[in-house]
Amino acid sequence: MDNEKYQKLHSYPKVVNRKKIDCAPQGDQKVIKGHAVFNPSEEFTVIQARKGHARKNDLSYVLMHKTGIMLRIDLIGATHHGTPTPHVHIFDDDHNEGLDVVPLADIANYDSTFEIVTSLATFLRYNNFDLAGLTMSLSTV
Repeated sequence: MDNEKYQKLHSYPKVVNRKKIDCAPQGDQKVIKGHAVFNPSEEFTVIQARKGHARKNDLSYVLMHKTGIMLRIDLIGATHHGTPTPHVHIFDDDHNEGLDVVPLADIANYDSTFEIVTSLATFLRYNNFDLAGLTMSLSTV
């Protein structure tokens, strides 16, 4: 995704389409739909993934726009290109479409936590989702 388009989409104020979110249970993932506040046709998807192939406790978050993946934050998971977790894949030209991995500590305004509900709230906040009136809880499944 070209840098200008990425920045424009990322900076949109966003809301999720539901007011209650149950986080993904261990070994599964949760899909959360949302859209830009001032342009509902700009649709976004957040994925909370709590599964991995080798490590069963992996924790990653993905932000997608209807045109493709924008951002992935791996909190718990594999080292990529010598960068251990937590790290970020940014799918824009500046970051080689996600191949150039950035340590999460290098991302301004991102408070890294591994707690499931808090980490989801942090990811949503970082991606400009309004959390007012939103309830998040651990899955009871």
